[in-house]
Amino acid sequence: MARCRILLIGTLLGGSLAVLQAAPIPLEGTKNTRDLGGMPVTGGRLRSGCLFRSGALCFISGTDQDRLGQLQLRSVIDLRTPEEIAKDGADRLAGPSYHWPMRSYHGLGAESYRSMLLQNPLVLRKFFAHLAQRESYPVLFHCSAGKDRAGIMAALLLDSLGCPREAIMDDYLQSQRNSPTLRVEREWLQEVFDLVDLAGGSRAFLTIQGVPAGQLEAIGNYLIETEP
Repeated sequence: MARCRILLIGTLLGGSLAVLQAAPIPLEGTKNTRDLGGMPVTGGRLRSGCLFRSGALCFISGTDQDRLGQLQLRSVIDLRTPEEIAKDGADRLAGPSYHWPMRSYHGLGAESYRSMLLQNPLVLRKFFAHLAQRESYPVLFHCSAGKDRAGIMAALLLDSLGCPREAIMDDYLQSQRNSPTLRVEREWLQEVFDLVDLAGGSRAFLTIQGVPAGQLEAIGNYLIETEP
């Protein structure tokens, strides 16, 4: 199973956080694929080779298919809408796939993030229920560019597992480092943090959306490893 190289991009100075950046997985057809392994969470860090986020896989090459095959994925979650799939094509990767469209019903930027977070409870329930099953892993989830919907889902998961928000924000901004033409703004993801905090935190927010606390515990039990 592939292991993602982790790069230290921060230092511990005066109690500030040392942020870990997951190195991107080089592909020809999409530039925003990476392993979330190594992200710091309560009790340790996420296991490498288990959870990947990405842009759409509809443009990947044969070489990319071989590279992704090495990850031994057991499930691919596509968050694109049917309209996006009709326009750009289905994923070009064999194996179990799940299509759970995550829509923005109005607005742009932070307003769009608010819409996606609050108006897709069924997608949230399906996503976290899937991650709570050991047989689902390794999992890759993606949207179109791999920055907005994938970024929201990654932020919710990481925050619920106790990942420092500086690290979550840095992972979100990595989309632009991976592909400089992509636009990502701190205030867009901050809207997600502000909304979940109004509910009492990400775990309380997910409970309100219908995600049982037991599923979050199961996800943590499988994904978190203690520091060596």
